[in-house]
Amino acid sequence: MKKSILLFFIFIGNMTYAQDFHVNLKATGLTCAMCSYSTQRSLERLDFVESITPDLEETSFLIDFKKDKFIDFDLIQEKVEDAGFFVGEIEVIFSDEITAENDKHSIHNGNLFHFFSDNDSKSKTFKLVDRSFIPRSKFDIISEKTDHACYMTGKKTSTCCTKHESTKSNKIFHLKSDI
Repeated sequence: MKKSILLFFIFIGNMTYAQDFHVNLKATGLTCAMCSYSTQRSLERLDFVESITPDLEETSFLIDFKKDKFIDFDLIQEKVEDAGFFVGEIEVIFSDEITAENDKHSIHNGNLFHFFSDNDSKSKTFKLVDRSFIPRSKFDIISEKTDHACYMTGKKTSTCCTKHESTKSNKIFHLKSDI
């Protein structure tokens, strides 16, 4: 009985620490288990990371985050590069389906996202499309479709993000559906 109660509280405790999203990070340049291990160890140093599950075959990492923490994708990229590798792609996966309204902002656990979508569709999975995460040609195509200055700067600006005051940072990250 005591064991069941303890397991229950461990389970509930773990549930309360999770964000409403996690990411699947696909790394490039990994050639062996040691490469994957060094990348994982580098990512584990981030204070907002709860857990990491590596997939050696896909050279990817499923990263869960601590609740109520700002998730800084730039720092994630920096840690991967510190380990000697590169971010190929980051998919942000939400717990529930959300409607991606094109060129609209949304706050999730204090993290501000700007969504791009070819059609307002529901999805759980979105691709991070900030300047340093996609090829220049794709960035240029998306930037031509928005007049929001935050896409160019990666920061909240007075022209498009002022009504989102309850965020944990002035950074804003951009997601695209229809991937």
